[in-house]
Amino acid sequence: MLNADYLLFGLNAVSRAHSLDYFEDGHRGGAIISAIYLCKENPVEDEVPQVLGRLIDKHWTHTDLCAPFPDEDAQPELRQRILDTLARNTDGLRQAGHNVILPTLALKAFTDVPEAVTESRVEGICRLIESFTVSDVPGSDPVEVPNPVHGQAFAEFVLEEFLECGRRFDGRGQGWTGHLLTYSRALLDLQCMGYLETVQAARAGFEAFIRRIRLGPLESDIPREEHSRKEAKPLQKQYWVEQEGDWNLGHVVKYPYGFYGILGYAQDRALVDRCMTEVYRIF
Repeated sequence: MLNADYLLFGLNAVSRAHSLDYFEDGHRGGAIISAIYLCKENPVEDEVPQVLGRLIDKHWTHTDLCAPFPDEDAQPELRQRILDTLARNTDGLRQAGHNVILPTLALKAFTDVPEAVTESRVEGICRLIESFTVSDVPGSDPVEVPNPVHGQAFAEFVLEEFLECGRRFDGRGQGWTGHLLTYSRALLDLQCMGYLETVQAARAGFEAFIRRIRLGPLESDIPREEHSRKEAKPLQKQYWVEQEGDWNLGHVVKYPYGFYGILGYAQDRALVDRCMTEVYRIF
């Protein structure tokens, strides 16, 4: 069963990632946290949390990445240090937005386990944020992205981009498509937590991301086989029982967390139905 212990596992991983492999290990910590909120915030079938918990245990929780941190006094006010570090590191597109995606998941977890807001963890998360480097985005055509504080308009914009991105990268890997969802979900999560200044600071980087995906595949986007269509979806037990996807970086969990969270803001039922038809590309 996924409980608060798993939030600590995920926070420990995100906070320690900078000292191991900041990119890959940061993903793994973010995936553990995503799994908990996927189950908590969506109408999953009864046994989904148990199956997901077993899979997370199999892949991650027994490793040094998730090991306990030293006992320290909780200092909830230290969350501001994470926000300040984010504000200094939101310019430009930084590795598909992981400078925003991963610390936002940590901030969300801290709301449920405030006793975990300790000096060591916060220092680790800040160093993780600073690890992500800026990427050049060819071209400079401006894009108009709705303000994330307008949840419905922003979500429906993202879902339209999701459909186009999936088709654009058909056969070339759907990493950009999946990260469109996790990046967008991070901005919505920041908004929900009341971190409106951070949302505004992060908008320019997100707009750079949109410019990048609209360019379509570049030489760095290597050909990859598309996912086959599945009957079961991530809110169902059978999906996870059958899941043999890539657990290396945890996209198998993070993409559904992003997708269903954004879907919850959308009111355009025809758009939602179109997305449900195409979402096999990332599931």
